[in-house]
Amino acid sequence: MTMFPVPVSAAPAPAHQGLNSEDVRRLQELLDRSVSAGTRAAYSSAWRSFEKWAQARAVLALPATPALVAGYLSHLAEERKVSVATVRLHRAALAAVHKATGHEDPTDNEGVRRILQGISRAHGRAQKQARPLTAESLAAVKATAGHRRQLGQGEKGQESAERASWRALVDVALLSILRDGLLRRSEAAALIWGDLEFRGDGSALLQVRRSKTDPGAEGVVLYIGQEAAGALWAIRPAEELLDPKGPVFGLSPRQLGRRVKAATRAAGLGDGFSGHSGRVGMAQDLVKSGVELPALMTAGRWKSSTMPARYTERQSADRGAVARYYREGR
Repeated sequence: MTMFPVPVSAAPAPAHQGLNSEDVRRLQELLDRSVSAGTRAAYSSAWRSFEKWAQARAVLALPATPALVAGYLSHLAEERKVSVATVRLHRAALAAVHKATGHEDPTDNEGVRRILQGISRAHGRAQKQARPLTAESLAAVKATAGHRRQLGQGEKGQESAERASWRALVDVALLSILRDGLLRRSEAAALIWGDLEFRGDGSALLQVRRSKTDPGAEGVVLYIGQEAAGALWAIRPAEELLDPKGPVFGLSPRQLGRRVKAATRAAGLGDGFSGHSGRVGMAQDLVKSGVELPALMTAGRWKSSTMPARYTERQSADRGAVARYYREGR
């Protein structure tokens, strides 16, 4: 799937400088790689939606006018009832396609900005946050992970003891590294065995080669504690069978999220957990232990303080000025 549903030759890229079809293909690939696969898919879906909407009105989608974009964003909010976050994603997609194809960005317009402000005021609401996989929640999963479960997807009966045992090992390893690495689900899905360095003290180092906030793939090395490292070692193939390029979990981001939901539900923790829960839970535990926001941002590879501050607002309140005032005595 390409991010830009129009020919690259429409861009100012040097189609007039003797580029052949192979040159154009390479340019398209590089353009596609300028954003993550998830963003590329989201932008492509948003662009197709806009194209269909514009075609129904017998107007050109590319280039679009600011008035057309404002009408489309209003349509999303008022008629399709999508979230404000989704409206903003569609705006970003329209901007990306126009810029990539050499057209003026119709979203960079005061009228469009005011329409977005109006949508935010009229329809804005707090985003639903994944439930945190805290240390206590992980302990509950560990205590119940080996229990045999009912088979699904057309299979009847319970899973075998052997199958339950292996699934439990994988579940614990997955949830543990999601927490210790404050990993996004896409980062966990991309892990290969060569990314892990197991150390003599029982801990491990994890190299995240690419992430949402690292489009240049500079990479980062993360510390993984002894318990999580031990859980990963338990599912690591034998040395003679180990392929450093082999996937650690072999799950897509969506499958990974479903696995987290199943494990937490089986532990009696209820609904609301997702592939993001380990990241949220560790962030909350770190703040509760005294870690300040700048250090938390480094650990979670956040470029902005907005999300970690929102994830940890309750823990931060407990450590705030008023809380200290009452704890230390008036």
